[in-house]
Amino acid sequence: MECYGGMGKANSLSPDKSENDLCLSNNNVVDENDLRKIELLSDEDGREYGYVTGLTAEDIMKKVFRSEERAYEFYGKLGKCNGFGVRKGDYAKDEDGSVVRRRFFCNRAGLRDGKHYNRLDRKRCHRPETRTNCQALMFVYLDKGSSVWKVRKVILEHNHELIPTGMVHMIRSFRAISGSAKAHMDGMHTYGLPTSKILGYMAGIAGGYSSLGFTKKDAYNYMDRSKRAKVVDGDMNAVIVYLESKAATDPMSMARYNLIVEGSNNHKQTTIFGFGLVLDETISSYKWMLENLLEVMCRKLPSIVVTDGDESMIAAVREVLPRETHRLCAWHLQKNVTSNTNE
Repeated sequence: MECYGGMGKANSLSPDKSENDLCLSNNNVVDENDLRKIELLSDEDGREYGYVTGLTAEDIMKKVFRSEERAYEFYGKLGKCNGFGVRKGDYAKDEDGSVVRRRFFCNRAGLRDGKHYNRLDRKRCHRPETRTNCQALMFVYLDKGSSVWKVRKVILEHNHELIPTGMVHMIRSFRAISGSAKAHMDGMHTYGLPTSKILGYMAGIAGGYSSLGFTKKDAYNYMDRSKRAKVVDGDMNAVIVYLESKAATDPMSMARYNLIVEGSNNHKQTTIFGFGLVLDETISSYKWMLENLLEVMCRKLPSIVVTDGDESMIAAVREVLPRETHRLCAWHLQKNVTSNTNE
């Protein structure tokens, strides 16, 4: 008894396939040819599949692989050599839940589902159609007798133009940001350079954007993931870590906070000298913030203090800064006037 797992309507196993075409070999006897093929399998680096130029369907049918992943690696190299992208298709499992069959497709296999064209609530234009229902594929299965993956079927003909050799590295399944490129971008970002400038510099060295091996979108996605990784424990924790690191390296900087459940300031206002997050709008909270601000500023008193009409804030200012000029914010005054008059 075997179960099937699918990758979508376009990738499902055709119902008109014969049982002989779909079933695995039940022959548990390993012949001499299989033994020789197993002996020819080289180390796990897959270098034996590097030269795929000029292979015919008959040549590919004779291939054996250590694993499903090696078979996909081989098909990827075949696509890269011949100018087409690849993707994994449907698969089948045995009664133990192990994958025993897999089909690999050209990346233009299948067609876009018609329901996406019939949506009445769609606002954006459709992306360019890339699927052409290409029938090219490689079907591999696990021969349990010899414990290797063999090729059951291969179709090499495509119904679309193939990508020129000089641009094949830009196919989605082959695009990748190398480790050195990632290190380059991370290092330049550390010095404050924007991603657009970094890409321009790297493209200049490589001989153009098409020679980078990845697109601008790939680079921006990588930088976005890197930034998200830095705040994996939360934005507030990242802010605290950043401020503490600044205070540790800059003697003119200071970072202080209370380990309580803090709220966030939703006024989206910026300050020049400092900011404070308080738990509540009480006199004691405002006094704590003002006293710490004075300490950070080496007890240098401000010339004027501008606040809104909050009574707790006014009381705190009067206690901590009794001699400084205190004024109400003009914007709040105007708002109070307009909200309390009929004009």
